[in-house]
Amino acid sequence: MRPWLFDVENGKLNVLVAIALLILAFTAESGAQNVVYWTTNYYAVTGATIREIQRSLHHARPWKDTSGTDGQTAWRVDWTFNLTAAASSCRCAAFSTTTTIVVTLPRWNAPTNALPEARQAWERYSTALGKHEAGHVHFAFAAANEVHKRIGELGVQSDCDGLKQTINDVGQRVVDDFRRREKEYDRQTQHGATQGARFPPKESSQ
Repeated sequence: MRPWLFDVENGKLNVLVAIALLILAFTAESGAQNVVYWTTNYYAVTGATIREIQRSLHHARPWKDTSGTDGQTAWRVDWTFNLTAAASSCRCAAFSTTTTIVVTLPRWNAPTNALPEARQAWERYSTALGKHEAGHVHFAFAAANEVHKRIGELGVQSDCDGLKQTINDVGQRVVDDFRRREKEYDRQTQHGATQGARFPPKESSQ
């Protein structure tokens, strides 16, 4: 049995379908018992025109850095395990992970006077942004899967203290590696810009 805890608004489920598919893949690939805590937060965006929405996005972001990104995904992978000692050896008898993911996205409730081109631009943009953040979520699940794989490959060691240190070292190296990959993903996509995750889309008029 695997418990999964989610907080996703129905109205935004279409944007996050890719993330849900990643969860299904994770459950199928990982044979151990795992827990995922996944929360999706939204911040309000206003405006009836493309220019007004763009201005609101800039001011409404919860983070005040210079990255210019409209969405963010934060994740971590923690693990627990049980060791079994014999006369002169120690092995990992049980291993599980807890993956915590927080996705933050903008939410625009279109006013009645919203221009058609603004609605179309937002639909293209929000879909692209959701896909970009799904890419970030992929690294969380991939890291957890790789931790399981690497720990499963560990053999019996001579003492439990040494095995405990090895498990924690291996897990941390895997997480660090996937964080480096995630940074490269943002570099290559310019934080989603090359995927269309910038408002307004280039083809949209002001």
